[in-house]
Order: sequence, then C-alpha cells, then structure tokens
Amino acid sequence: MSAISSLVDHEQVSTSAQPCQAESVSPNLHLKGLLFKYPTLIENADEACWDMLNQAKLMNVPAGTVLFHEAMECKHLMLIVEGQVRVYKDSSEGREVTLYRVAPGQLCVHNLNNLVNGLAYPIMAQTETDMQGLVIPRPIFHKTLEDSASFRTYVLRTLTERLSHMVDLVSGFAFDRLDLRIACWLNHEFEIGCGKPIKITHSELAQELGTTREMVSRILKEFEHKRCVQLARGKIHLQCRHTLKLASQGKGKK
Repeated sequence: MSAISSLVDHEQVSTSAQPCQAESVSPNLHLKGLLFKYPTLIENADEACWDMLNQAKLMNVPAGTVLFHEAMECKHLMLIVEGQVRVYKDSSEGREVTLYRVAPGQLCVHNLNNLVNGLAYPIMAQTETDMQGLVIPRPIFHKTLEDSASFRTYVLRTLTERLSHMVDLVSGFAFDRLDLRIACWLNHEFEIGCGKPIKITHSELAQELGTTREMVSRILKEFEHKRCVQLARGKIHLQCRHTLKLASQGKGKK
C-alpha cells in the first residue's frame, strides 16, 4: 500500500509502526505459493509480469501500523500475502468511515491510482492484523505496465471492480437511511460468520459507517426490541435472521 516506501526506506515511519523485515523474493521461495490468492494475476502472467514479481521484496508489517495518510506519495505496489488493511476517511471532527478493506488477493484502488496517476492519497490506511506482503517499487511497476499485457489487463480490471464498489458506497450514503445501512451491514457480517456473534463495539460500528456512537446505539436498541439481535458487551448476537432481513428491506427508499 503506501507509506510502504517509508517502511522500506526506514524513513518517515509512523509512530505506531514497529521494525519491519524485507527480503528479496526469488523463484526458490515459490512465488506461486505466496500469490495463490491472486489466481487471475499469476495464471495469466506473461514473462514481463513474472520478471516484476521476481523483483518483489517480502515485507512483514505489525498490526496497527499506519501504512499511509493523506497527501503521502506512493512509491510501491503492495500485494498482500497475509493479513488485512483497513482503508478509511477521517474528518476534522474526529469521525471516521471505512471505505473498504484490502485482504490477500485484492489490490488497493488508491494505491493503484497514485502509482498510475500520481494522485495524492485523500485517505488513511492501517493494518488491522499482522501483515505480510510483496512490495514492488514504482519504476518497476510502470515498466511492467508498459511491457506486460497481462498485468495491464489485471490492473484495469481491478480499478473497474473497485470503482463499482465505491459507487455502491456513495449511493448508500446518499440514498439509504442509517437503519437500513446498519441492518444490511449486520446481515452481511452474520452471513460471513455463519450466524456467529459479531465482535464489535458501538463506537467501532459507528466508525465503519461514518456516523456517531449515539445513533448506532439507538438503532441497535430498536433492532433488539424487534428481536432481530441481542446486544452484549462488545458483541452483537443474531436472534432472528428473518426479522433482520426484513429490517434491511426497502434499501434506497426514504
């Protein structure tokens, strides 16, 4: 992602960052094994693309590291091998909203935009877990973008997919009531976790959705009253999946 350049060069490192290790990656380290969650990239990779991947460095980054912040220049492409990064926007009032997360097999659209267009980051990114990734310097990225048809296709496809996600996010802010957004978010998380309790505080959920803790608490209490969920300290339990789905219907309607 991006202040990766800081971590690689050991300059301008965030105060939350810990010492990181970087090592050269060669075919002996089984790049295909490291990148098995990037099947579209490696299965279609041409010679120029493999040349780029073979020049990557493997980096370990501790949880809680601020990878980049607003106006930071991007000097590297990051392919996450393990861990997860939260990309978010904050305000002068101290509120936050999660834009998306980047996990193994995914690329950060802001990382790509900065590398391709030189656009400064208007956002923040922080590791939520210990992270390991392959770091590719900007000059090598640009050379491969020119020389590799397979890599160009992969980058364009990624930008298109992420753009669609951002349109959905903006549409949600513009047209959906907060109670519908919370209900949809809960539905999604319960589906991913097969109905297991969601470990999240009201403050953390407010940061996810760009609102206040008070608003989140009020709406969750309403859901609890409707027997959709059951609230506990730092957890939200699913009580009735059908009722919760009903609460999320009418998305986009006022």
